[in-house]
Amino acid sequence: MSDPRDRVDDWLNADVEPLAPRPGTFGKIQQRARRRKTSRAVMSAAGIVVVIAAAATVPQIASTLRSHGSGQGQPVAAGTQPAPVRPTITGTGGGSPNSRSSAEVTPSGSALSAAGSGSLVPSNFQPTSVTFVGRNIGAVIGQAGTPGHCATPNCTSLAGTSDYGTSWYGVSAPLTGAPDGSTGVGQVRFLNTTYGWAFGPQLYATTDGGANWTRQSTHGMRVTDLETAGDHAFALFATCTGGGAAYGAHCTAFSLYTSVAGSGQWQPVPGPVSSLQPSQTGAGGASASLVLTAGRGYLLAPSGELLGGPLTGGAWGVVGEQEQCLPGSPGPDGQPTGALLAADSAGLVLVCTSATDSTTGTQTKSVIESSDNGKTWSAAQSADVTGIATSVATQGSSLVVLATDAGLYLSTDGGGTWKLARASPARAAAGEGGYSYVGMTSAADGVALPADPDLHEVFITTDGGRTWQAHAVSRA
Repeated sequence: MSDPRDRVDDWLNADVEPLAPRPGTFGKIQQRARRRKTSRAVMSAAGIVVVIAAAATVPQIASTLRSHGSGQGQPVAAGTQPAPVRPTITGTGGGSPNSRSSAEVTPSGSALSAAGSGSLVPSNFQPTSVTFVGRNIGAVIGQAGTPGHCATPNCTSLAGTSDYGTSWYGVSAPLTGAPDGSTGVGQVRFLNTTYGWAFGPQLYATTDGGANWTRQSTHGMRVTDLETAGDHAFALFATCTGGGAAYGAHCTAFSLYTSVAGSGQWQPVPGPVSSLQPSQTGAGGASASLVLTAGRGYLLAPSGELLGGPLTGGAWGVVGEQEQCLPGSPGPDGQPTGALLAADSAGLVLVCTSATDSTTGTQTKSVIESSDNGKTWSAAQSADVTGIATSVATQGSSLVVLATDAGLYLSTDGGGTWKLARASPARAAAGEGGYSYVGMTSAADGVALPADPDLHEVFITTDGGRTWQAHAVSRA
């Protein structure tokens, strides 16, 4: 009998002829293979696109995080919150009758620029200081909105213009209050549309046109004056004890400091411009003033001595030994009331005033000029001008504009003769008549601030101070 395993082995070892596939089977297999290869290629390409998109998105996310971190723009005008819709500027800068003021809602982080920010100026803007950069661009600082109803505890606000005061827009302001003893700010200066400073008595700086402000150290002193030129800012740091709005009162010493724009560092200017002390003081203490022009700066010291020097951070020294008149007690903004100094490329103008007669309320004034950087001075000319002098400006060799509490006065012969160019605003409150500041940005253009900030106005001239027009910064 044969072994059964032999038959199994024979069957396993026998040749097997495979069945032929159905017609078209190989074509289908090739078609499916091509589809699978295409799908894999598409998925691979999609994966590459995702990686590229992620690489492109990461920097954007990082940038977004940075822009919403500590560097986010500070509130516009009166510490307001961002608006969901960007409002439109009107011709007066006050918004349309149906628009909301930026004291209620405005975009944040707005800066000073030629194009404007698109932010409305808050209502009730009370300008206390003005600055211009070039022909058209400028800014004012002050309190705005309704106290106690601003988006932050403070209502300090900034407004900018790109058409020389015809219209205004909101600009982010330092988060601090009005001048009050050793705190707050009430004055502003811009070097250009990038660098600016708010001061008096504290000191804040911006390096992005006002979108963000940073407080800077003054070593416990108060800033009573600040001017800019070239790539520097110069400031008077003073030791004072005045309270409330009179932050520049009862000052006993002044020192000149300088800072390179954008550096955030202030250094004493070399030379005898540190710890300047008055030879005598009035009831409100001493004062000093600072002017910069044509590559050179001048400091009228509390003693009446005139010092000067370069605008590059180099040493300053005594300009001339002849003392003309004492600066006297400070005014509301810390500026002198006894001697008003102005300068331009043609020379210096100094207005010396007498103490105000308490009975008549009058004040005598005389004008002297220097064309050799203060070394020698012309004979004094009496200024037949009504009111108490508050500010003076000069342009060219003969144009002088004097602001008083009675109006704006113009001289075109270096102070020899005067005429009233603009009377005190008719709507000014009692005791706040006239103008607190006047400045000329060119031989034709100038700006003045009324002493009553509740008028919400600045005054502009484009004909060399002959006529002045009121321009509203905001609605009442």
